[in-house]
Amino acid sequence: MKIKQLPRVNRNIRAQRVKLIDDKGQVLGEFHIREAMHMARESKLDLVEVAPNARPPVCKLLDFGKYVYEKKRQERASRKHQHRTTGRGMRMSLKISEHDYQVKLTKVKEFLIDGDRVKVSLRLRGREMLHANLGMKVLDRMIVDLEDLGKVENLPKREHNILHVTFLPEKKRR
Repeated sequence: MKIKQLPRVNRNIRAQRVKLIDDKGQVLGEFHIREAMHMARESKLDLVEVAPNARPPVCKLLDFGKYVYEKKRQERASRKHQHRTTGRGMRMSLKISEHDYQVKLTKVKEFLIDGDRVKVSLRLRGREMLHANLGMKVLDRMIVDLEDLGKVENLPKREHNILHVTFLPEKKRR
């Protein structure tokens, strides 16, 4: 796992003067970078730039390895509480039989019950492209059959030879 953006440490700090904070959080004042580096070495800690945009930049004396470890733990904990919606897809053709339609409808219902977003695509081939209205009827039928489980995010639309519609689950049921 990689932290998004690590701060500058020790010799990578570019500023000539820095505002220094010790490891207990006390503000020590404004120092030349060499003095701050010397103080960090004496206390066997690293000089870490915590506020690079401040004037002068704010640096803190701390153990950089421990700092990186804590940041990784924080990111892991924040990711644990994020909700990820998964997108599922269902492909059909214009000449779908009734039984195949019912099987696919059942599968889409399962996806919606699980709380997933579902994109139903209908591919038109060859002369079927002349009868896109029939494909729209199949998608409209799907919308009517699913109106109790999911709502339509995007109305059915055509992109070249593919008709598609996206469904969102009504509410999370997990």
